[in-house]
Amino acid sequence: MMISSAGSTGVAGSSSWRPRIWAVAVIVVVAVLLQVTLMPFIRVANGLPDILACAIVAVGLLRGSLVGAVSGAVAGMLVELTSPVGTLGVLALLYLLVGWASGHLCERAEVHGVLPPVVLCAIAVVVVQLGEVFVQLMLARPADFGDVLRTLLASVILTALVAVPVLAIARRVLGAPRVVEPYLVPRDG
Repeated sequence: MMISSAGSTGVAGSSSWRPRIWAVAVIVVVAVLLQVTLMPFIRVANGLPDILACAIVAVGLLRGSLVGAVSGAVAGMLVELTSPVGTLGVLALLYLLVGWASGHLCERAEVHGVLPPVVLCAIAVVVVQLGEVFVQLMLARPADFGDVLRTLLASVILTALVAVPVLAIARRVLGAPRVVEPYLVPRDG
């Protein structure tokens, strides 16, 4: 799989961007459903694969920072509303950060091969999990750092294993990388 963004910083000028935006929404909703329903059953050393982080990284890489950030915020909020998690809004903020950062990579440099997006997915898992731990510590909830490190390591490995299929499916559904800024697209009629 090759993700390239050379010359892709232009705005989509035709009405063909609309079905792709809906494809982003479908990818986010399916990733949220899989994260909430299926992923809790794939538990190794208390770690879970974060398919949602992979989907947000893929959307950010393929559609830019704005679409990646909005997708991350919506996905994080959907996870928080559909599953019993800690503080409301934390995951939305963390996934927003992941989508925005991934989108900036799309806007700046070419990414060739599978390894850089997989590494980006692993970094996204580290950011999300350490961000959650940081918020728990700020709320004066105790954390066992040995358990946090074991869980983090297991989650990074499991996420790296599911990253390649998620990235390939997102690339197939969304097509070539390009930055989409919907508010700059000319209106039809």
